[in-house]
Amino acid sequence: MQATDETRAAQAAAAESGTAARFRDFGAIEPGDRAVIRKRFTEEDVAAFARLSGDYNPLHLDNEFARRTHLGRPVVHGMLVASYVSTLVGMQLPGAGALWMQQSFRWRQPVYVGDSLEITLEVTQKSPGSRIVSIRILAANQTGAVVMDGEGTVAVPEVRRVEAPAAMEERVAFISGGSRGIGAAVAQALARAGVSVVINYHRNAEAAEEVCHAIAGAGGAAVAARADVTRSEAVATAVGVAREAFGKPADILVHCAGGAVTLRPFLETRWEDVQQMLDVQLKGAFHCAQAVTPGMLERKSGCIVNIGSILTWQAPPAQWSAFLMAKAALKAFTQALAAELGPSGIRVNMISPGATDNGSATLGSERLRKLQAMQTPLRRLALPEDIAQTAVFLCSDASRFITGADIPVCGGAAM
Repeated sequence: MQATDETRAAQAAAAESGTAARFRDFGAIEPGDRAVIRKRFTEEDVAAFARLSGDYNPLHLDNEFARRTHLGRPVVHGMLVASYVSTLVGMQLPGAGALWMQQSFRWRQPVYVGDSLEITLEVTQKSPGSRIVSIRILAANQTGAVVMDGEGTVAVPEVRRVEAPAAMEERVAFISGGSRGIGAAVAQALARAGVSVVINYHRNAEAAEEVCHAIAGAGGAAVAARADVTRSEAVATAVGVAREAFGKPADILVHCAGGAVTLRPFLETRWEDVQQMLDVQLKGAFHCAQAVTPGMLERKSGCIVNIGSILTWQAPPAQWSAFLMAKAALKAFTQALAAELGPSGIRVNMISPGATDNGSATLGSERLRKLQAMQTPLRRLALPEDIAQTAVFLCSDASRFITGADIPVCGGAAM
């Protein structure tokens, strides 16, 4: 139902006068919480309620009639008094979104035109499972006499609050394996978008500093942080650099760390080879995610991007078993995190690059590179910048409704 002109005018007037309904988080409401409203009832109030309700009982409106009763003077409508309980419920406690379930009022003595009441609402009980709040009401006049009391229950529906996305300039990224290849490209692309970047590296401090200098030279902000991602304590310390350097926790994680791939036939593959892949690809992602998630929960938003492989999308080549096992596990981990952290505003996705020309010897000879390129509909290998631009997209508000996805960046090699 669309708002009428009258409704919009009322909403605008409330906002302008500062009387907009207060929003209270249900978890913060506790038994014993109170809200109070004070109101002096006038002839104008009574007349307005009569017009609204259609209750023109002369006991409320006719001085002469009221004088001939034992009450001696006009009495305020009982439901007009009760309507201010509704004001308390909808405007203060529980506040915005609250909905009456049931109420019971007892009028102890009449309320006369000119009386001033203090109406108090107190929470007596709450049920987290059903989001129901029980309340007690007490209304006293200017002499302290109780004129009305009662109790009721109020439902507090869960309201999905839409948080304004943080501008990229307000965000901080932790890039594991950020000193070379895809990681370095991702770090520089995010920095160009305005993100402050922590470049994680394991051994090559010089390469990490070169990336930082390149970012600084382009007007961005970056610091290097050494950590072996297979060690949780080292990762936690490196992630802490974000807050030290930029005054806020990292709310972007791109896990690019990966060791060299040695191709072996299955019967020559040792479990140690598999474990080495799992340690960097999966264990590293696990440690990095555990280190950044508390800060993301603090900021009520965050983006995690893991780098997978297009080889998990298609019939895999021979001799890649250790690598493929690790990447497949990383994909399952990505989806598990997306499901669990989504309600907290944290999105988790994966990018699966195709064969990427990043200077690695893994792709083999120049002839093999050309062959792989010709097997791709776009007739070239991926560049680190291709993966980096996809990472920027997944970390931006442009992808705010994408989580649990695995995006192939492979030039159409897998469809």
